[in-house]
Amino acid sequence: MWLEIMTVPFIVIVVLFFLFWIVHEGSRWQKHRFLGGFARFVQASPKRNFLTFFILFVLLIPSALLIMTGMWWDSLGTTIGPQRTDVVIVMLLMFLVLAFAFPVMYSSLGTWRNARRAEAEMRVRPTGM
Repeated sequence: MWLEIMTVPFIVIVVLFFLFWIVHEGSRWQKHRFLGGFARFVQASPKRNFLTFFILFVLLIPSALLIMTGMWWDSLGTTIGPQRTDVVIVMLLMFLVLAFAFPVMYSSLGTWRNARRAEAEMRVRPTGM
């Protein structure tokens, strides 16, 4: 029972991350019937793009720990007790999801840094020569 309850936040965060990842590039998504709101939100600025992915990335860690906690509580009620293999499988799943999420988050950081650098160069250089 606890495993199913604790799995809900993890699935919600993964689905949100996946939706934002689908629409983070390309203006054609802004007019989509269902995904348009996600696209307009994440494409508003490079800073918002990075912060969205960063917050979802950070939230994946405690939600995965909730899954392990739920699995532990469920196994305490059984006759055989907790098994290490179950927790290891959940940890491996968490690392797999984080391995997918990290490059997306890190590339959005690079986009934000390049946008800030270009913005700073435009302020320093005089426009008329």
